[in-house]
Amino acid sequence: MFYDPKKKRIVDYGSSRPCGSNMNRFSIHAEQKAIDFCRKNDKRNRYQIYISRYSRTGSHKPTHCCYSCNILVHKYNFENRIFTINEHDEIISAINDNPEISLAYKIKYNL
Repeated sequence: MFYDPKKKRIVDYGSSRPCGSNMNRFSIHAEQKAIDFCRKNDKRNRYQIYISRYSRTGSHKPTHCCYSCNILVHKYNFENRIFTINEHDEIISAINDNPEISLAYKIKYNL
């Protein structure tokens, strides 16, 4: 979800998507799509990105950036603009100090 704090409204939302077998990636993560959207549509750098998942009970689960998304976030200076929502509906940073490798790459490289 892309949030404009100045206008206090949600600008757009999206989701991650799997890629086909003829791609060099397994999936495009929500963080990657969000950064692409903000680079194209947010010229004033004011949008905030919220990434979250839902549990089976319908509550929020925190979603943190994986290793490759963490590199992308630091490359484009989005460290203070990507957030997640924890179980208590509190807004926290989605950046980890020690990020994990995504599950698809763990399977591919037997890590």
